[in-house]
Amino acid sequence: MSGWWVVLVASVWVPATLSGSGSCPPVCTCKWKGGKQTVECTDRALIALPEGIDSETQVLDVSGNDLQILPRENFVRTGLLNLQRLYLRNCRLGQIDDRALRGLTNLVELDLSSNLLTSVPSATFQDVPFLRDLTLANNPIQKIESRAFKTVPGLVKLDLSHCALRSLSPGAFEGVELLESLKLNGNELREIRPQTVEALSRLHGVELHDNPWYCDCRLRAAKLWLARNNIPYPIAPTCSGGPERIARRSFAELDPDDFACRPEIRLDSRHVETLAGDNATITCRVESVPEASVNWYWNGRLLLNNSAFSSFQRVFIRETGGFEKRSTLIVTNAQESDSGDFYCVAENRAGNAEANYTLHVLYRMAGVASLGGGQIAGLSAALVVLVLFILLVALALLLRLRRAPFSESKTPARVEPAANGVQKPSSPSASDPDLINDTREEEPPPGRPPQWEHHDRAPIVPEGYPPDYGLPIPGPPHHQPSAKTLRVWQRGVPVLPPGVSALKRVLTGSSPDEGYQEGCGTDV
Repeated sequence: MSGWWVVLVASVWVPATLSGSGSCPPVCTCKWKGGKQTVECTDRALIALPEGIDSETQVLDVSGNDLQILPRENFVRTGLLNLQRLYLRNCRLGQIDDRALRGLTNLVELDLSSNLLTSVPSATFQDVPFLRDLTLANNPIQKIESRAFKTVPGLVKLDLSHCALRSLSPGAFEGVELLESLKLNGNELREIRPQTVEALSRLHGVELHDNPWYCDCRLRAAKLWLARNNIPYPIAPTCSGGPERIARRSFAELDPDDFACRPEIRLDSRHVETLAGDNATITCRVESVPEASVNWYWNGRLLLNNSAFSSFQRVFIRETGGFEKRSTLIVTNAQESDSGDFYCVAENRAGNAEANYTLHVLYRMAGVASLGGGQIAGLSAALVVLVLFILLVALALLLRLRRAPFSESKTPARVEPAANGVQKPSSPSASDPDLINDTREEEPPPGRPPQWEHHDRAPIVPEGYPPDYGLPIPGPPHHQPSAKTLRVWQRGVPVLPPGVSALKRVLTGSSPDEGYQEGCGTDV
């Protein structure tokens, strides 16, 4: 009998004696499991971690308790710093302190599923940098913020299933490029943005089913991501919303271009004006995913690029861009008869959109009336410059005229006999610069007859005059003229009046008498 009790006692305390210290809390089960020293304290209505757990424990499961709060440095106080796996499922956890996991540097697996968490405890994960497997399923988390898992860059498996998720930030998975398995099934997701999944290049499995996916252009990036990376999914997700033609169809049945949005045409202006003879240009701006095809129509006629519009006109169509496309229609040599409505029609698999543009071809007026505002402004500026130039020239001429003398005598002085027989001019007359009158009767010098003397140089007689030109006029002495001095130019050209001479000098910059040479005057 005593032997039987010994065997029974030994069998009861075997799990406890497997630990290094030989202790195991009465509410827990301590055993070796999967080569790990494991302590299981599940469904015991615990409100805190039990005392007396062996510090060498590697796996701890306290699921099904009423912990509610995971306080700061909880595992440091209990000495459980060798934990590699920690299971806290269904513990009514609604608050986890930022330093609750401090000291668990060896932790590689953490299960926080079926709790009351409303957000990802990102700050808490900073003390478990080598975490590889994280389960947050069945928590009322509605949104994953950007870089929510950046403190666990080595994360390989992430379970966010049945979390009532409605949106994922574009950078929700930044910093976890090593992720291989992602579960998003059973949420309220309708779309996944392109930036959200682009970072997950090493993903080998994803679960997206049981979400109300709205299959339009906003989900096209997810479909392309799955197809390009050949990512398997155990259950194909199904379209719950979108165009009627693809509703209730699975992703596997659809092509990426089936995930489309109806094109939209941006209207800057519906009215286009041009002058007859010029090219008419109309631009249609289309936004669509995937890219839409654009066609132009005029009076029900399809217009093709580089085709004839009439016997003397052609049509050209230029397109640029993709999801934001710009289609430009050009009609050469526009005429008044071309005025009317042109239609731009954009179409993809989601549907089509159209817009009409009204072209007005204006009659080209002759002259200034046909000029545009810019041309008229240019001509006006040119006229102003020309008028200013003319005024400046006139002002310069006026200033030069003012600086010149009012009158200038070109008449040589009265000639007087010189010793060598050449007469010298005396002071000029103030009345006429070309004719000097002297009413005084001059007496001939001693030894000279009163008549004109012949000198070595003969007087200059203009051609065509009588041979006695310049000689004394026959008749009685009292009829003889007074001594008059007649100035005769060698070239025979009369002297210009003073006013004309001054004007010529201003215009030419030289003397009006330039080129003329004064000769000897002959008294008659």
